[in-house]
Amino acid sequence: MSDQMFSDGTSSSYAELPVKVAYLRWRRGNANMRAVSKTDPALFFGGWKANVKNRDNEPNPELPLPIVERVSEDGKHTYTVYASNVLEFLPIQHRTRFEYREKSKDPTTGRDVVTIKAVSKEKRQGYTPVRQVFGLVFVGDKYAPAMLYIESWSAFISFERAGQKWNKATPPTGFALVRRYGSVGVEDKETKAVLPNFETYGESRSTPIEAVDTAHPRFVKITPEMEKLFNDSAAWRNCPRWNAEGEANETIGDPSDKKAFLEKVKELDWSDVDIAQHLAAFDNDYKLALASFSSFDDVNAQLTDADDHQ
Repeated sequence: MSDQMFSDGTSSSYAELPVKVAYLRWRRGNANMRAVSKTDPALFFGGWKANVKNRDNEPNPELPLPIVERVSEDGKHTYTVYASNVLEFLPIQHRTRFEYREKSKDPTTGRDVVTIKAVSKEKRQGYTPVRQVFGLVFVGDKYAPAMLYIESWSAFISFERAGQKWNKATPPTGFALVRRYGSVGVEDKETKAVLPNFETYGESRSTPIEAVDTAHPRFVKITPEMEKLFNDSAAWRNCPRWNAEGEANETIGDPSDKKAFLEKVKELDWSDVDIAQHLAAFDNDYKLALASFSSFDDVNAQLTDADDHQ
């Protein structure tokens, strides 16, 4: 019997993680930042960072990592991030795909907008790797859920190398390996100073993600909480929609537009089908889909006004 029979046409939604997480991204080092190498080693050596607040000035999920203040590239603004050049991380689930992306500028805000036009589960020329690793960040005995979000070839390749080194460590029965990913720099042969480590990829330089201190692996006892996170995140890892190959039309742009749109449809109590159809009418552009509600509101206001005068 065909799977299409007796169907209402509803498309599947993206499977979500069982808990909210902070997204940690890898950034290369900067030898010009020696002055802050003690207070912000991730900025000097290269390392992981996650924003303390999102673009709507709301707090992101907390991490047991140092919070440092940084300055925007134009020098006009300061912001705070969780940052560390070395991360102790227990991976729980992961997923990988390769995306063909197109970049453009939002004519209204001037912000970069990236549209995913196609997805592949295999490496392809011109595609960007996306590796997402859900797990727990440890600092001593404290830990918090987080997502390692890797979306460049240099970080992807070096993360693979680091993972292969950690795979040689075998945890005892009932225990799991907490891996250290990061960079502690390299010693200059002439000056003996410890400097950021760089590798060249094509025409650009990047700080590789390394397996740090593999001689002293850390093992933690597997708890019922960890097992539950593993089981409850399986749907996220195997999400059919995220893992689907072929043409796509997903926009990576201003998250506040998406957030506002989702809040609006929640207020209207729309179904997943209503949401999907409305977005499709605007080519999945959250900004345009959101703007369309203003015309709805104007019409509703006129109808309400007419009712009041009857």
